[in-house]
Amino acid sequence: MADDEGASPRELVVEACRRDQQHLIEQVLDSMSEKTNEEVAEFFNNVKDALGNYALHICAMYGSFDVMDALFDIQYFECDPVTRVDQDTPLHVAVRFANEKDPALGLEMIEMMCEAGCDPRVRNKHGQKPVDLVYGDHKDIKSALQKAEYILNENIQVNAEEDGDEGSASDSD
Repeated sequence: MADDEGASPRELVVEACRRDQQHLIEQVLDSMSEKTNEEVAEFFNNVKDALGNYALHICAMYGSFDVMDALFDIQYFECDPVTRVDQDTPLHVAVRFANEKDPALGLEMIEMMCEAGCDPRVRNKHGQKPVDLVYGDHKDIKSALQKAEYILNENIQVNAEEDGDEGSASDSD
């Protein structure tokens, strides 16, 4: 990888996703301060590595939680791009990461992804949803994906109950 001075913005984003270096995302965002939100999102939505994996796929592959979180903060950022070969979403990749590398970090990523709008109902080219890829004793991962799918199917507003507590405080002191 070239040093920061010689690296393109795309290369910086790919490197940030591989190594969970959020400061590189911030550097690219700072360089785009004159762009509209749509232009910024278009750039990030089209960043791919040499194998055709989008930024979120790369984050999920390497367990780059902080960079993934930073990407979700970009307005109009695409949550469910699919890979060229298997048509996997980032959630498919995150499940594989959880199965093969780090179940706890994988679960944290999956929960964040579902909260950010990633759709656990999307099937890859093999007809598999992310939940279908969970194996072993990873019941918590399967449960998180099933819950997210249920919420989407039932069109439930998760934050409605959490945010609606403002007026329910007791009057007693």
